[in-house]
Amino acid sequence: MFPFLASAQRNADAIIDTVETSKGSVILYKNFTWEYLQDEPVMMSQEDDSTGLFTAQWVNDQIFAYRVKPDSIRDTLVTLTSADRKFTLPIYGKLFRGFTYSHKGLDIKLNKGDTIRAAFDGVIRYAKYNRGGFGNLIIIRHYNGLETYYGHLSKINVRVNEVVKSGDHIALGGSTGRSRGPHLHFEVRYKDVPLDPLRMIDYEKKMLIANSFPVTKMVFYPNDHVANAIVVKIKSGDTIGKLARKYHTSVKEICAMNKIKPTTTLRIGRSIRVR
Repeated sequence: MFPFLASAQRNADAIIDTVETSKGSVILYKNFTWEYLQDEPVMMSQEDDSTGLFTAQWVNDQIFAYRVKPDSIRDTLVTLTSADRKFTLPIYGKLFRGFTYSHKGLDIKLNKGDTIRAAFDGVIRYAKYNRGGFGNLIIIRHYNGLETYYGHLSKINVRVNEVVKSGDHIALGGSTGRSRGPHLHFEVRYKDVPLDPLRMIDYEKKMLIANSFPVTKMVFYPNDHVANAIVVKIKSGDTIGKLARKYHTSVKEICAMNKIKPTTTLRIGRSIRVR
């Protein structure tokens, strides 16, 4: 039996079982009636969703569901794994781009058709082609309030509202959307706010750094990299491009950090963040 109720409109007490068929999941009722469970909002039990994080803003047609500002989020300690819930690295390959101001996840090189796995237990909230650049995209909401994003997929092997376990095969890697070659774009978000996955994952060891993660304002961008920030004063002849090359970053990244445009004129004496 599924660990969730299908819809607030249904009488949960009347449901006696669910059955998997070739056409989808079927709900059986005490009065011997039945119906397909298709694209219904997922409702966790009160025990599983004591914080309300899981059921809040459950939408299947948009990637960002919560639409809250980082400053409005209270500090909390998120439990990542437990005795019956584990972590799985979605895929291991060359990590060629990490978390920055202008890039909110990890880019992992792969071959088209490589298996992508679910990082944690959860339920599929979004599973379709995204025109915003992700290409074929899966979003899994997890029982601790986190969501993980899997982008640029060549094939999606799950559907919305499907329950998945950590390590389950959910997709095939690819290069759909805005992508220059086959790779997985992997994100971890809390109430839509992106977190640096490498703050919780030891990538080389393919395991979590700890079983819990403190979600505070200091782990949300742009605060998360403040401690290691490099700020310079503009001198004659400086351009955004020159600074990007000197500090091994990109024009896009410097513009994102300073909320400026590539065409912005840099005034001599102005302080600007470059890393």
